[in-house]
Amino acid sequence: MKKFVLLCLILPSIAVSANEITEDYFDIASNYAAYGQYKEAMTYIDKILEIEPSNSEAQDIKAILTRITNPVNKSYLTTTDKTIREAQNFKKQGEKSKQIETLSNTSNDFWAMYSLAELYRDNNEFQNAVSFYKKASALKPDFSQSYLGLAIAYKNMKDYNNALNALNKYLTYNRESDIAYAMRAETNMHLNNLPQAEKDIKQALGIEENISYLLTEAKILYAKGDYEEAKRKFELLSKNIQTSEVYKYLGLCDYSLNNLASALLNIDKAIILSNDTKELDDKYNEIKTILDKQ
Repeated sequence: MKKFVLLCLILPSIAVSANEITEDYFDIASNYAAYGQYKEAMTYIDKILEIEPSNSEAQDIKAILTRITNPVNKSYLTTTDKTIREAQNFKKQGEKSKQIETLSNTSNDFWAMYSLAELYRDNNEFQNAVSFYKKASALKPDFSQSYLGLAIAYKNMKDYNNALNALNKYLTYNRESDIAYAMRAETNMHLNNLPQAEKDIKQALGIEENISYLLTEAKILYAKGDYEEAKRKFELLSKNIQTSEVYKYLGLCDYSLNNLASALLNIDKAIILSNDTKELDDKYNEIKTILDKQ
């Protein structure tokens, strides 16, 4: 719940800054705050105050960040919003049905609708999450986190067209969101819009060189048919992350490059690390059959 007050105050503030540099810093700070990265958000708020020491909004946000990062303080919403406070109490007691009932009784309350959407998403009930994210965004259209949550829910439902629309909306508010660009890259990859997917993942990596983004980049290269470069990327990744997915793609790259012995070895590693091996077993047997005929 700590994110709520910060997002409520930071996100609407972005447009009012007269200085283009500080406006960008507000964008970056709000993006970090959205994901609970308060230390990083504070860094950019401090940069604003170096440029504009009397910027009252930056001063207010710094005070909020300081309070939020203090573990002895309670969330603003849980102390001022009765519905949210009651729902949180039911959550602590493990009373999920009462938590949902409490939030559902206030259909015109933005935070209640947003909280319900988050609750359903956390419980993998994505259709319900979509419904309440939509209700939340109708009540407060400029609260960008609703669009990101909506995109995540749609993506989990494999509804990539609607996920793309939600991400595009989110990015109009958060131009420096590496997470959103990376998600849009994956979404465009699933829609076979590979040039845009590649552009998006490069945008994400330009903001933050996250290992999961490097994995997405390698998968896009494989989807494009650039097997040599994809294999090189997966080999680099395998030095840091030894997962079934990485070895699977290494095997698929080798298979596409007709390196059958290496493909078999990597698929075998993927099988060992996987809990669901049917697809991998089929590919292993397919490669082994070809090798046996040679």
